[in-house]
Amino acid sequence: MKIEPHLVYSKSEVSEILNIHPRKLNRIAQRHKIEKVDNRYIFKGSFLITLFDLDVSKSVQQVSKDVEGFTPDIEPLLAKIQELEQQLSNIDVEPLLSKIRELEQQVFELKNELKLYEIEDNERLEVFTDDDYNIFTTRLKEWQTQQKDLEQKAIEIQEIKIDAKENVEHYKNLFEYQRKQSDRILEMHEKLIVTIGEQTQSSIQRNHIEAKDKKYL
Repeated sequence: MKIEPHLVYSKSEVSEILNIHPRKLNRIAQRHKIEKVDNRYIFKGSFLITLFDLDVSKSVQQVSKDVEGFTPDIEPLLAKIQELEQQLSNIDVEPLLSKIRELEQQVFELKNELKLYEIEDNERLEVFTDDDYNIFTTRLKEWQTQQKDLEQKAIEIQEIKIDAKENVEHYKNLFEYQRKQSDRILEMHEKLIVTIGEQTQSSIQRNHIEAKDKKYL
């Protein structure tokens, strides 16, 4: 059998025709990015002829013998793999897992702590020197004290306004009472004057009549 440039070959066919180990074909396929069909490498005949410099006019038997020398001895590699697997199985991973869990817990706590420093769109972060910060805290305490004083004064002013309003109403009522009393007294005086006037006129008339009767007039 020989490789035809217009045909395609599976890995097993190439291995059988060219007498090349399948592992080496895997490496060749990966290196040259051979596409897979149904999860199997498919080699074009033209690619194989170019790669291995095949003479399509001759049998590939001689070429197969030539490439045999390139097939690696995998027994030492398999032994090394088994040795590494044995070493891995003897490693106690529990301390590593414990350390990983500890680090994960620390990361979780740090994330929660950082949430305290997240800045919203309507917030800002300022940097102060120690002196500036001390001045700022002093002014803030003074402002809080002044704010309380202003609030207290506002309450007092409101109470004064209420008292003043009540006093105005009180004096207004008192004035109205005094006015009514004065009107009553004035009315009584007027009636008294009228009464006195009437009595005086009547007395004059009686005296005049008596005087006439006694012929004083």
